[in-house]
Amino acid sequence: MKQNAETSPPFNPPLGFRNPHLQTIVSSLGRKALRDRRAGHFIKTETHEILSVLDVKLAVDLHLQPGKPLVILISGWLGNSKSTYVLSTAMALHDAGYSVARLNLRDHGGTAHLNEGMFNSALIDEVVEAVRLLADRYGSEGTGLVGFSLGGNFALRVSRRIPKIPVLAVCPAIDPATTMSRIDASLVYQRYFMGKWRRNLGEKQTAFPKKYNFTRVADLATVEAMTDYFVRYHSDFATTDEYFSAYDLRGDILAGANAHILAAADDPIIPPEQYETLPRDLSIEITSHGGHGAYLQSWSLESWLDGYAVDHFSRHLL
Repeated sequence: MKQNAETSPPFNPPLGFRNPHLQTIVSSLGRKALRDRRAGHFIKTETHEILSVLDVKLAVDLHLQPGKPLVILISGWLGNSKSTYVLSTAMALHDAGYSVARLNLRDHGGTAHLNEGMFNSALIDEVVEAVRLLADRYGSEGTGLVGFSLGGNFALRVSRRIPKIPVLAVCPAIDPATTMSRIDASLVYQRYFMGKWRRNLGEKQTAFPKKYNFTRVADLATVEAMTDYFVRYHSDFATTDEYFSAYDLRGDILAGANAHILAAADDPIIPPEQYETLPRDLSIEITSHGGHGAYLQSWSLESWLDGYAVDHFSRHLL
């Protein structure tokens, strides 16, 4: 496994906390249940903007510090700007002296009403323009970008279009078909994502009842079946394979990208073998443990990733 380690000390969770499923589930659900008062205060002190780019509206939450570099954060699929892992890393970066902008992808974070058209993972142009707009508006001292999971996939594609912006991609999705299969292989992950996806589609139907009717999705039991349905009836792609190829990052697509990937060898959703398909000169670090973007370093549920992100941008922005 190729590596370009940026960290000191390495990630070393307690012995009883090394199971990747425990890391992943506790990071997603346990940390949300234990969200501290500080995170609540952070949310209350943010400012909100609706960015208009390419006839699309995208929502962003901001904590700006004049004269400081800006770091933009993008959540994973069906996450949002207030997902625990996004907030945690944003607060660590803000404490370290950065302005932070937590960008919602289309239809994410309760924004289904902002655009009639539906989100899909191939919609990179609007994200590129949103990042460019934020960098121009608030990043005069420099701009960085962090993406998690599918957000990491978006961030890596942004790095090809705006190479001056350094990117940190955490457990990024590389091969969409394999990622889908891994989710469907686990009843826990499958139910988690299917539940979130159905709720998201319900929000879209409520916002645009004359255009959308998703009653048929109640009979679909897998992410694969839902994806096939979505591609067939609500996209411009002829097949699911064609859709996946639009954001598949294997091969030489990322050659020369100004990006660093952090991933875990025990990730239950993104297999580490995917990173072997990437260009040899791409900066990648594979940790032994961490689950899917969890990196919980203690039973108090503190994230090792937060310090990692601060260290990364201290080398690439400050």
